[in-house]
Amino acid sequence: MTKQEKLFKKNGGYKFKFTLIMAVYNAQDYIDEAIKSVMNQSIGFFDNVQVILSVDGSPDRSGEICDRYKELYPNNFVVIHKENGGPGSARNAGIPLAEGRYVCFMDPDDALSRNTLKNVYRFFKKNDDRVELVAIPVYHFGAIKGPHHLNLKFKGGSRVIDLFQDHTPIQYFVNSAFFKNGEIQKYRFDDNLRVVAEDAQLCCRYLIDHPRIGVCTHARYNYRKHEGSLVATSAAKKGWYTEYLKHFAKKVREYAINKYGYLPRFVQNMIFGDLRWKLAREEAPVGIMSAEEIQEYKSLLFECIKDFDDDIISNMTKLPIETKAHAIAYKHGQIKSCVKNNDIFYFEDSLCHTFSQNQLQPCFLDVEGDDLVLTVRLGVWDCDRDKVEGVYMCLAKEAIAGEYIGSFVKKACIGEPISHWLLYRFKFTRKQALEQKSLRFFTRVDGMDIKAENLSASPTFITTEIYKNGYCCVDGLMVRLKKTRLIIERSNLIKKSCREILLIGELLFSSTTGAQKAFFARILVDIYKIFNRKPVWMLMDRINKGGDNAEALLDHMVKNNFKKAKYFYTIDNCADYKRLRDKYGKRVILYGTFKYKLRFLTVKNVISSHADLFVLNPFDSFVDPYRDILKKQNFIFLQHGITKNDISGWLNRFSKNIRGFICAAEPERNSILTGNYYYSEDRAWLTGFARFDRLYNDERGYITIMPTWRKYLVSRTRSSEPWKGVSNFKESEYFKFYNALINDKRVLETAKKHGYTICFMPHPNIITNIKDFDRSEGVKFFSLKDEYRDIYAQSNLVMTDYSSAMFDFAYMRKPVLYTQFDKERFFQGEHVITKGYFDDERDGFGEVVNDYESTVNLLCEYMENGCKLKDFYRERIDKFFAFNDKNNCQRILEKILELE
Repeated sequence: MTKQEKLFKKNGGYKFKFTLIMAVYNAQDYIDEAIKSVMNQSIGFFDNVQVILSVDGSPDRSGEICDRYKELYPNNFVVIHKENGGPGSARNAGIPLAEGRYVCFMDPDDALSRNTLKNVYRFFKKNDDRVELVAIPVYHFGAIKGPHHLNLKFKGGSRVIDLFQDHTPIQYFVNSAFFKNGEIQKYRFDDNLRVVAEDAQLCCRYLIDHPRIGVCTHARYNYRKHEGSLVATSAAKKGWYTEYLKHFAKKVREYAINKYGYLPRFVQNMIFGDLRWKLAREEAPVGIMSAEEIQEYKSLLFECIKDFDDDIISNMTKLPIETKAHAIAYKHGQIKSCVKNNDIFYFEDSLCHTFSQNQLQPCFLDVEGDDLVLTVRLGVWDCDRDKVEGVYMCLAKEAIAGEYIGSFVKKACIGEPISHWLLYRFKFTRKQALEQKSLRFFTRVDGMDIKAENLSASPTFITTEIYKNGYCCVDGLMVRLKKTRLIIERSNLIKKSCREILLIGELLFSSTTGAQKAFFARILVDIYKIFNRKPVWMLMDRINKGGDNAEALLDHMVKNNFKKAKYFYTIDNCADYKRLRDKYGKRVILYGTFKYKLRFLTVKNVISSHADLFVLNPFDSFVDPYRDILKKQNFIFLQHGITKNDISGWLNRFSKNIRGFICAAEPERNSILTGNYYYSEDRAWLTGFARFDRLYNDERGYITIMPTWRKYLVSRTRSSEPWKGVSNFKESEYFKFYNALINDKRVLETAKKHGYTICFMPHPNIITNIKDFDRSEGVKFFSLKDEYRDIYAQSNLVMTDYSSAMFDFAYMRKPVLYTQFDKERFFQGEHVITKGYFDDERDGFGEVVNDYESTVNLLCEYMENGCKLKDFYRERIDKFFAFNDKNNCQRILEKILELE
């Protein structure tokens, strides 16, 4: 008997023990690593493993790499070249060619641990008559590291799970599952699911037919996480919505009911485990779908869960409780509530949530002379909003009612608010607070007084309940937060020192990652403050680009030998870092380094043109050990551009707590004070922008097209990171419009005839996709290396869409044009803003057009007429800006120094 015949017999009539099928698309940078992890398997590659590489019309070099492996190892590799049809289609092409006893659909950018195949084979051999599918744990690597949240089923060790006895295991991934070849040949991936869930649908159907799952813990599937969220990028595609529901949730539901006559709980759990990501999405897909399509999608989504048991919904992880209640309410037609022990419960049999556990969060404690002003927010489900009669604080044996000051959305479900934050303000004297010491709260609901038993710190509060010894000292007071009360007591050096020793001791012995670093950091900061009394200021623009208001202010301070504070500027290791370091020396600190983070903890004023999380918090999610330090800092928001639209949902005080909101125009300041920003007059500063002082004129005949960004065309892994373009960027209307415009034959010919150069400067959040744009001869592309003030100086005309960058150009009394082809989508919730006080057609500084042909005509008209600013628009500009001098930086410094 030959060796091959022996292997054939040993493998149960198959040529190999395993077949790994890879759907290959744009994988040239990773596929070698994936294949090597297979070839290095301890089971022995050449005798035991077949790899099928199904190249799905990939435009990169992936196909060449696959062919090379086929040439080198013809007995083990099969290569298929096919037209692009999605991962399901590519895997389907490989299934009939599988010659391994067990089949896995590995992704070409992932990897297997060395002993994976050996241990999976042993598991199958031991349990071959009991199981048709074996799953292995998934671990992230790349942009995110750590175990996948669906690894819970492996906690009980290696075993076979009967899904009718334990309905909780979920298996969506075909890449971390191994199937028997004889069975998988009966299945195919659904070609209708090209965006998402094609593997989840197959796994669900397979497990419905074979309701037992083997879990093998002694193996590991390493799943590469790329920059950007899969949910965020997929959700920009229409197929993520209604088509997904029809071909995944609805089809799997019908498949199970046809087989069993009812919907088994394990199938409910698997379907809802994926549907939760749809429910958890707060925004409606405005712009991606029409209003009618959105309504159809929402109806179909809730229709899909009508057969689900209430506890399947209420026990699902990774889903806020009010979103679960919203889903159950749709199922039953209403919220069911009852009263027990002076408290309110919801869905008594399945979703038990007491009103006393609703979040009550202190937000600010402001000192106004001898008075203290405490602002809190109460989270309520919308079904309760009308029942809430007020929030009360127990003070001096009395119940003091909080003054209701407004509300904003806490949680939404597909564009529909389902819970709100109700805002209340308490004003009391310092003496009352010290006499009471321990402040407790209750809510009056339907005539009942319900104690608040779930106090927690809002993101803006000065201390936290996370640490037993957490505290913050403010104006002679020590403030501490517990689960049921807020403690305010006198502070002095001895008390503060004792509390600090207790806190750093708690950090030293904490098992939380980073706690020991916080222990040393707090000690170093305390030592620094003993020997350095001068206030420290930190200035910052973008992480990856300077040239904005913060650099302008820095330049003014250096040139005028400013000595009233120590000041620094921080930026990442990018093109501007070396330029700034050469110009300003050691005042420029590299962002993200240990030195920067330590210096940040000594800062009194954070002065930035941007308000992203990475500006206010360099510690990402591990912020609580430093909360008392960071929340006492003053955030001076220099702005990146004049606020003309309503961005209160992002910049309101309950989100950013801005101490000095720099404004350049009276209408702009009024919008901050009268809108839903919740800032008092002393926080909105009318000074003018720092960078306006540096504007100059050096026209070179540039016609610059400068559009802003779109939130639905970018993604990021964490909120503490800058945005990056999505993979399907070239399919967007945005790309197609601007790519056509900068390459338009008529525009280019008109520019050449009149001595102009067409230039393109996309927003920095889109800059990662600039390589996707075509480049006609003569068109100049600006980059992050180019300073905005130089672009403004050299340009004769700027065309934008909604960008506030046009205010700088108009400030120089140069012509601005607007093209707004996607106006409806831009202002209907998919971006970060809603329309505000400034209407581009009524108040703008140039003509507004709404389609491609009109855009081309307007550009050509202005070039033919010498790019002259019309008197009508000059008058608007003169009336809008508060200042037209070169003293904006000085006014800003004076306002900051008032805080000192």
